[in-house]
Amino acid sequence: MKERLENLIREAQKHSATDIHFTIRDQQVKIAMRSIRGFIDIEGDGYDLALFNFIKYQANLDLGNLSVPQSGNFEMMINGKRLYFRFSMLATLQVQTAVLRLLNNHEVITIDDLSIRKEQTRTFYNWTHLRSGMILVTGPTGSGKTTTLNAILEEIALNKQLKVITLEDPIEIVSPNYLQLQINERLNLTYEEGIKQLLRHDPDVVMIGEIRDSETAKMAFRCALSGHLVFSTMHCKCASEAIKRLCEFGLEKHELLDTLSAITNQRLFVSKKRKGRICLYEILEKQPLRRWIEEDQPSREHIDIFKEIKRAAEEGIIYKKDAKADLYDFDESVCPVSQPA
Repeated sequence: MKERLENLIREAQKHSATDIHFTIRDQQVKIAMRSIRGFIDIEGDGYDLALFNFIKYQANLDLGNLSVPQSGNFEMMINGKRLYFRFSMLATLQVQTAVLRLLNNHEVITIDDLSIRKEQTRTFYNWTHLRSGMILVTGPTGSGKTTTLNAILEEIALNKQLKVITLEDPIEIVSPNYLQLQINERLNLTYEEGIKQLLRHDPDVVMIGEIRDSETAKMAFRCALSGHLVFSTMHCKCASEAIKRLCEFGLEKHELLDTLSAITNQRLFVSKKRKGRICLYEILEKQPLRRWIEEDQPSREHIDIFKEIKRAAEEGIIYKKDAKADLYDFDESVCPVSQPA
């Protein structure tokens, strides 16, 4: 059975998949993988209910109580590399669904590898010199936010020799160069409690995996106001939407002006010019960021993520059909675009 699972993981690696989705109905198993091109249906000998049950066992789920949502973690050696996985499952009377996420199936990425724009690369390096403030990395699920953060934190930990502590759920990229704490709500290690605990260990830089509610937002900003450099992520369509979300979480504009150093928004695309994927970024900082906070309006010089996607398509960096698919979700009421100078 272990060999069947290894074959499935290798199939996922072949497609550069981040997640493997299972749907079980009437004892029949359907498997699909999320790749950069969307979902890919997978069929093969041995990809059956026995394999699905084996994964539940590996993830240490409570097999006698499958009516409640559950998640678990496990690890495996594949091709000489130790990989980590999270398995989450939901069940109804008619169907079981589950997602197997590959947590550290990443190549080593540095700051120089992140952006196709030299000015953005310089900005990322500039952030490694900061000693306080809040930097938010935003984007939809699967846009590479964790990879961006890891590259920046590796630079800080290795070359600036600062103490970095992260609080994550789950730990997606395992690093030997900084301390990583795993959220465990069963043991009462929530984001709020985790922030309290890690501050007692005198970090220079803190990374909070995700701001998803008012309590976490306020504690993250309190951490930044206390003199730490704090990184975190949010799920947003564009950088300006993050400001609106933070205000909805109860943060005042003066708190954002005093603490918020920068916001990025990003998307992953298939590269038209070389094999693999590239990441496009929107970076909102300095005066354009202050204008958004104070006046809720874009500045002329700011290039939002939608303009960046259009520009990359026109330059032949990404495929136009991929750009159109991403721009289809554009809503100017949520992310107003700046006007050209």
